[in-house]
Amino acid sequence: MRTEQARVVREDSPTGAEGTDWSVYVPVAVREPKRGIMRAVWLAVRRQLIETRRRYLVKVWRMNIDPTAHFSLRVEFDRTHPSGVHIGAESYVAFGAVILTHDMTRGLYADTRIGKRCFIGAHSILMPGVTIGDGSIVGAGSVVTRDVPSASIVAGNPARVVRSGIRTYRFGCLWDWETMTPNSIRDP
Repeated sequence: MRTEQARVVREDSPTGAEGTDWSVYVPVAVREPKRGIMRAVWLAVRRQLIETRRRYLVKVWRMNIDPTAHFSLRVEFDRTHPSGVHIGAESYVAFGAVILTHDMTRGLYADTRIGKRCFIGAHSILMPGVTIGDGSIVGAGSVVTRDVPSASIVAGNPARVVRSGIRTYRFGCLWDWETMTPNSIRDP
């Protein structure tokens, strides 16, 4: 059952202007989903492209990518040591992200792991040997050089913990994203 945003008349207003009752707030994505046959066709084609690429990376390059994980078509997976890429269930890697598993200057070949229900932001770089804990979020443009603890948000260059003790669900979405305020996230 879907609730709509309620419109109420303010009694304290001299003109009786309408206001918004935020107690029954529903996100815009739920209230006004994008519709149309072309949108549905495009999403189906995109889903097939991503699944085909995932199968190719798993079968040919021997990467460990969970079938429920999603990623953008513009993600760069390291192919020098492809068996070192591990992506957990229900995680999402956004466009332009780079997942490295080797460092030629040090002769290092290490596994890079992304846990379950994580989100890797756009244009982030994960260095070789890094482990992203379950339920973590990596901010856009971050350079992750060290392991990220579970249930935390990291951002910056080099990435630092911005918030910990978070709860995420599918694809690294925060449980309490609607009730968050800018003051609830502290600066590093």
